[in-house]
Amino acid sequence: MNQSSDNTSSQNTTENTGRSRNKTILFRFAALGVGLLLSLIVVETVVRIFHVEPPRLISKRQLTELTELTNQNPITYYQCYPDNPHEEFSPLPDTTQGKWELLTYTMNPQPLPLDRLNETPWCVKYMHSTKGIRDREYPDEAPEGVMRIACVGDSFVFGEGVPIEKTISRQLEAQLGKNYEVINGGQVGANTMDELQILAAIAQGADCHRAIFVFIPNDIPLHPRLADRQKYINDLVQIRDQYLDDYKKNSWHGGNLKSVALLTAPFEMDKIKRETVQWYLDSYNPEFNRENLRVFKETIQIIPKIPGCRSVFVIYPLMEGFESEYPLKPIHTQVAALAEQAGLPVLDLTTAFAGQKTSDLWVHATDHHPNGKANAIASKAIIEWLKKDVPWFLEPDQP
Repeated sequence: MNQSSDNTSSQNTTENTGRSRNKTILFRFAALGVGLLLSLIVVETVVRIFHVEPPRLISKRQLTELTELTNQNPITYYQCYPDNPHEEFSPLPDTTQGKWELLTYTMNPQPLPLDRLNETPWCVKYMHSTKGIRDREYPDEAPEGVMRIACVGDSFVFGEGVPIEKTISRQLEAQLGKNYEVINGGQVGANTMDELQILAAIAQGADCHRAIFVFIPNDIPLHPRLADRQKYINDLVQIRDQYLDDYKKNSWHGGNLKSVALLTAPFEMDKIKRETVQWYLDSYNPEFNRENLRVFKETIQIIPKIPGCRSVFVIYPLMEGFESEYPLKPIHTQVAALAEQAGLPVLDLTTAFAGQKTSDLWVHATDHHPNGKANAIASKAIIEWLKKDVPWFLEPDQP
């Protein structure tokens, strides 16, 4: 009887001790939660009182002179930036005369009042020839003793974000000397199939018997599922502030807590970058983009068959990760193999940029096109490679 009472008493004591321990743990968690909430309120209050803002990116904008368009008076436009990090931009043009339009540089451009130009006071000017290329006017036939070379690609070749004299075509031409003309066959937004058509047109219409076909990893068409995954926040080329704002609005705090945004901004950008790199890798994976990969391979096989024009294939990396390991190396390896199978000499420029400080090669913090310095490195590497490994390219064809 006494033993039973002792057991019951011991069991009650154990249960009471357990309940007390659970209450203590719950109390500590509640106190921790309240403490964190109070800390967040204090930090948020301080941030707002002292107007501490999370990092704010202002991406470039487009300014267009709305004049009457004729063959002799092609459209002139400018891309405008908030600062001039590499001293390659020019001051804004005089917008007090004539008619001008300022637009956001987003997938669906929105008009802005001209007085917002003071937010982006540095610019790059763009003009096109009557043949629709970003270059000077060329006669239909090359001058006697001059070899014409077509340099074909997308916005990297076009020279988005750099003045005309710092484009890769102009730097190639300057380094090659007076016996060569290098025609800028770059087109913003072009993919490999578009570039093949541009090459065929320039070869026939501009008397080009040599071509440098420049590939970058975003030159492949996308399956709709891949296109849906790209939210245009950061394609490792453009960082658009509007889409960053949208990204923040979709976060758990709705972008309303400045203190949280301040602390998490670097981690968010790193997460976006990782997702973007995986998106690029998936674009070259048959599981996600099989049909476009097939067409892409067939397009590369046509390049060396352009009548009267002998071509080389240059892979220009995206301006990312040169301090350590370039993240899109598997894509370069895959594409280089396809080009070599087609019989094209291949140069991968990634090694030319290895060890460089990546941000020193950007047009701007929000525009990761290659700047003038990057194009100078690329053009020098291309010429050295041609002279060493592809000597026939710079020599005229024998009759």
